Amino acid sequence: MKTKLLLCIAALAFSNLSTAETVLNAPEYKPLNNVRVSMQRMLRSSEGRYFLSLYAGIWNPHATLYDLVEPQTINLKGLQKGDQLNLKSVDADSENITNKTYQLSGILNPNSGDLKAMLADGDDTLGKFIQFEPAIKVSAKPNFIFKFYGQEDINQPYGSVLKRLDIVNKNNNNVAQSLTGFTAFPKSIGYMDINFDGYYDIVLSDISGERTIQDKRYIYWMFNPKTQQFQRSPQLEKIVGFPNVHGEKQQIDFGEGQLYQVEKGLLNRME
Repeated sequence: MKTKLLLCIAALAFSNLSTAETVLNAPEYKPLNNVRVSMQRMLRSSEGRYFLSLYAGIWNPHATLYDLVEPQTINLKGLQKGDQLNLKSVDADSENITNKTYQLSGILNPNSGDLKAMLADGDDTLGKFIQFEPAIKVSAKPNFIFKFYGQEDINQPYGSVLKRLDIVNKNNNNVAQSLTGFTAFPKSIGYMDINFDGYYDIVLSDISGERTIQDKRYIYWMFNPKTQQFQRSPQLEKIVGFPNVHGEKQQIDFGEGQLYQVEKGLLNRME
């Protein structure tokens, strides 16, 4: 019994030594503050007439409203205070043939994604009520927050680089996953549904090696609902350009004529 106990202690000692060496040799990452999470919500009105692409939770919330019955596109910008949104139409889009001014105001539920809103135009000060809900509904969607870690880098114009991203379960404050193995822009990340499966994916700006944000190279971490983990996508990372997601058509426009249709999670390039 004593021999076994001593062996266990010895094994534990060597195990602790190995762990200590690993920690000592690991890069030292420091918490990064003021990293903006640019979250795109894709919402559809309950009666199916309107589709709303909304970026909220940031200092300059903005959105694009699509009228699917009377084809029209309205670009909106404004302010957010708590869960209250107040957006007004900006430069009229070429598809906005009526050339009216619009205002969209409402209360956004950040957990469910539901938006209770009033839409008014210049001729109607009262407006009409619109109930928006997630365009793609899924059950048990995870509720995450993020913690960012990086290194100071005097060779970078940003002064630092993002090296680790901790995915934290907002319900219990436990770290669900730590993403590493990259060098990314430290000021903002994208959080959007790239493959239209109803779950948000993570997009980082790749500044490894000699790359800069002007190179428009991105790192994609796609959420797998079966494993409840984010998985990196080397296939998407081969495409140059920022992914402008058009939920109303389930298309992704990477610019420079790179337009893809998403069908059952697969990207098909459109000619």
